[in-house]
Amino acid sequence: MANQACDTVVDYLSAQLDQVFAGLVGLREGDDPIHDTRVAIRRLRSTLRVFGKVMDAAAVGDLDEELKWFAGLLGEVRDCQVQLRRFTAALDELPDELVLGPVKSRIRNDLRAVELPARNRVGAEMESTRYQALLAVLRDWRVRPPVAAGVSRKDLRKRASRAAHKADRRLAAALEDGSGDMLHRARKSAKRARYAAELRKPVDRRARRVVRHYKQIQTVLGDHQDAVVATEVLRRMAAVAGTTPGENGFTFGLLYAREERIASESRSHLSLLHLHSGA
Repeated sequence: MANQACDTVVDYLSAQLDQVFAGLVGLREGDDPIHDTRVAIRRLRSTLRVFGKVMDAAAVGDLDEELKWFAGLLGEVRDCQVQLRRFTAALDELPDELVLGPVKSRIRNDLRAVELPARNRVGAEMESTRYQALLAVLRDWRVRPPVAAGVSRKDLRKRASRAAHKADRRLAAALEDGSGDMLHRARKSAKRARYAAELRKPVDRRARRVVRHYKQIQTVLGDHQDAVVATEVLRRMAAVAGTTPGENGFTFGLLYAREERIASESRSHLSLLHLHSGA
């Protein structure tokens, strides 16, 4: 007799593996599927974290750490892409008289100076023994998914509920603490709660509501984290521009203030979401 819960986990893992392999092929061919590849890796890692008890520990091994390693390489490239689009859009909203000096050139050149070496590191590591070992495990998973045959709907519900409760606790603690680190941890927990609910959708129609809830929290926390990272990048750029002939830090200060406002608004939005959730 078919085990729908087991099939649900296998199908979810297979979908993420397909996306990862498509992304790796794209990287080889010179495309830029970094975002989609990182998201699929996050979903795989989340599944390992939340549903690891219903998986074959021997087959899983240290895969979580290896996926984290490769996702980190991709993240160095992706961060630069996100910041370039973010800052360019913000500059386009400013009146010309408030853009003092070659601000766009400074942003583009500084970010590319980080992105290009990061992209080269990705290419170099894709030739490494470590990468080939990771690839071999993922290929084996496509043939032999490491999911326990006896997994039940109750198992999935129990572990997804734990992920949701943990996300709620971390968000409450982060809102009380107010630190960027705590909010970032809450974001990661919200992602895991969302992905756990995504996995369960085929066996629980109520999971859709849970997905929507944590996706909203994840999005707002993501806006906050992006703003926090952006302020640090802008501060460094302003320090250099302020001491370089022909440049000054005025416009960078405006962009910095914009990011601080976004971070503050995100925290206020999170407080409302948390209040209305009844947590």
